Amino acid sequence: MHEHIAFDGKALRGTYGHQDPEQTSVHLCAFYEVKTGVVLAQRDVREKENEISALKEMLTPDLIKGRILSADAMHTQRFFCQQVTLGGGHYVLIAKDNQPTLWEDLKLFFEDHAPDVRWQSHREVSSGHGRLDIRVTTCSPDLRDYLAQDWCGIEQVFCLERTSIQKGKPTSREVHYGITSLSPTHADAARIGALHRAHWAIENRLHRRRDVTLKEDASQIRTKHAPAMLAVLHNTMLACMDFLGVKNVASQRRFYDAHPWEAARLLFQGF
Repeated sequence: MHEHIAFDGKALRGTYGHQDPEQTSVHLCAFYEVKTGVVLAQRDVREKENEISALKEMLTPDLIKGRILSADAMHTQRFFCQQVTLGGGHYVLIAKDNQPTLWEDLKLFFEDHAPDVRWQSHREVSSGHGRLDIRVTTCSPDLRDYLAQDWCGIEQVFCLERTSIQKGKPTSREVHYGITSLSPTHADAARIGALHRAHWAIENRLHRRRDVTLKEDASQIRTKHAPAMLAVLHNTMLACMDFLGVKNVASQRRFYDAHPWEAARLLFQGF
């Protein structure tokens, strides 16, 4: 089974708004292995760059081969699909208004829902915190030939519908469309839906924990490479916590603060 890695960027907000040339703003991009919590690659977005140009440099053959790559809609780009496919990997991408032609094609295809098209759907219901969520993933390989000239490696298109029902609030419905190089043999509708949800681990389990638990955005460390190095240390610590099965990182940090020799023993004896 291919391992899933998610790509996303994060601004270190404590480095923003300073005039000193040695205190430049820092924006980091990372590839995050969803299963293990390990950051496989990270680099800063340099001056006169953006996340798209930074991603081009990070897409190396060693990183791509044998893996499933996901990213947010900003990175639904032809070069991304081509490079991942030629590198022996697979992609799962969402289409939005940065690719209006693709988005319109997908919207018309799924709204038409022609009876002679091969469809596959998966429905999942979950509840919690007083809210009922209904997620329906629908996919089809029958738009592949039409889109293949522009989108290298494409095998399926998919539609993600999420309906949220909460007492006392209006029912909300979100619809997203996407493309993937995973064939129906390698990924059915349930698998595609799971991959899309798993992508957000980079936001919820990496970026959010660095901000909320480790207070990264409030940090006043902002000179030269120090903020990026601090982010590397945070990434490493969170990956170690995931490896150890720690559920509450803040509580575990307090334990190690009170028992430093336990932390030292963990490091010296290995995992």
